[in-house]
Amino acid sequence: MPSDSQIIVAAAGGGKTTHLVRDVLARPGERIALVTYTLNNVDEIEQKFYTEAAHVPGNVEISPWVTFLLREMARPYQRALHGPRIEGMTFVGGRSTDRIAKTDVRRFYFSSPHRIYSDKLSQFICAVDDATGGAVMARLKQRFDAVYLDEVQDVAGYDLDVIERMLKVGIRVVLIGDHRQATFRTNYSGRHAGYGGYGIIKKLEEWAAAKLASLEYANDSHRYNQAIANFASTIFPDDPKITSLRNDGSDHDGVFIVRPDLVAGYVARFKPQVLRYTKATDCVGHTAMNYGVSKGRTFERVLVFPHKAACKWLETADLKHIKAVASHMYVGVTRAKHSLAYVHDGKCAFADVTTYET
Repeated sequence: MPSDSQIIVAAAGGGKTTHLVRDVLARPGERIALVTYTLNNVDEIEQKFYTEAAHVPGNVEISPWVTFLLREMARPYQRALHGPRIEGMTFVGGRSTDRIAKTDVRRFYFSSPHRIYSDKLSQFICAVDDATGGAVMARLKQRFDAVYLDEVQDVAGYDLDVIERMLKVGIRVVLIGDHRQATFRTNYSGRHAGYGGYGIIKKLEEWAAAKLASLEYANDSHRYNQAIANFASTIFPDDPKITSLRNDGSDHDGVFIVRPDLVAGYVARFKPQVLRYTKATDCVGHTAMNYGVSKGRTFERVLVFPHKAACKWLETADLKHIKAVASHMYVGVTRAKHSLAYVHDGKCAFADVTTYET
């Protein structure tokens, strides 16, 4: 019997949050958990509900991923492995306690009796589910008719095992995201290292092949014009090409190179949002935003101050120069509606990029 679960891989600007909210609103009789990674994403989803329906329906519970894991899975049956109530989480930028045996539950999973390591939370949930004969997932199935997970590309480590258990137990799961925008990670566990970041697409395809969920690619974008869509598609050439759905134009559309001596005049004329990879990039006094911070945002125009590796990419079109930061670059490229410009004083290997002239 085909699964009711879905995986939707949507291009940047494809309106995935709108799609998600409208789909949930169409199911007033279902108990739905709507989960996403960051608090900013929670706010964005809540605002979309207010835009679409003026309220968040009573059948919908919106929460960050960590809150969902703690409240719905870690705490209810935690006494199967650990007595003191888990009060919170200790964030670990890397990996915790690799040399402690799993049988030492307190020291392996917890920084203190009441706080669990961020890279061990989902591993603990899986262990408790095993110790209780599947009670964790059985309870979740009773609690919710469906679990929607936005920004699935951010999920890593044992979080993937938790999702797979939900799929296998028969909960309807809807996963929405874009592997090309994998700039965050829920944790840095060594589990499923090959599926981290952009590589999560392999796990999504495996779930689809195993008939645990259907897989759909939504490659249209409402945000930017076709010139920007084409340029964005060059960053991940093996993925389906993006099609723009915008039919409006302006007096300055496309992708441009702006010489450093023309930047002041360009900014004064077009008032673009300035983007950069990190604060280490000198933006000559212009107020700038990092690519990662701009994720989910839309601007009329964008001006990028590229870091050194990005300059080499512009000069050669060789992706090896930006391989390590390709997702960040993609996020930066896909923020603008009308024009995307790079401050660059060298040659450009991209034929469809125009040199700006006053």
